[in-house]
Amino acid sequence: MTSAASAVIDNDTYLPVVNGQPFESLQASGGGIATSVNVAYSLTLLTFGLDHPDVRVPSLLIIDSPRKAFGANASDRQRAVQIYNRFRTLVDAYGDRLQLIIADNDPPPIPGDTFGRVAFDYDNPMVPGVDHPGPDHVGRAEDERGEWLRRDR
Repeated sequence: MTSAASAVIDNDTYLPVVNGQPFESLQASGGGIATSVNVAYSLTLLTFGLDHPDVRVPSLLIIDSPRKAFGANASDRQRAVQIYNRFRTLVDAYGDRLQLIIADNDPPPIPGDTFGRVAFDYDNPMVPGVDHPGPDHVGRAEDERGEWLRRDR
C-alpha cells in the first residue's frame, strides 16, 4: 500500500481500517504506511481524549522512532515532514494540556523551536533532571515488582 484512499474506525473493534484493510493486517505489513497509521491512530486517541474529558485516555504520548520504518526517498521525507507538522499543530492547539515525547535518531525534519531536544551519549545516558540510580542498582524491574507484590500480601 503506497497511499490511503480511505480510512475509518471499525465500529466493533474501534481500530483503524485503511483501504479496507483491518489494523492487524496493516501492522503485519510493517513499513512506513503501518507506522503512519499507528501514529495517526495514537494522535487521534490523544486528541479525542483532550477534546472529551469524560473519555479517560492519557494526555501523554510517547512515540519511538517514527521515521525508522521510512526510507530516504522524497515521498518518505515528505511523510516525515507531514507527521512532524501534525505534532507541531497539536502542540500549538493544546499547549501544556498534552505532552509528546518523540524518540528519534535525527532532529525534527521541520524548522522551528517547537521541539526541545535531549541528546544522549555514554557520559549522559539519562534525561536531565532524572537521577541515575547508580552502579549499585542492579536489580531488574521485574524482580523488584515481584518483591513489592510479595510485601503487599
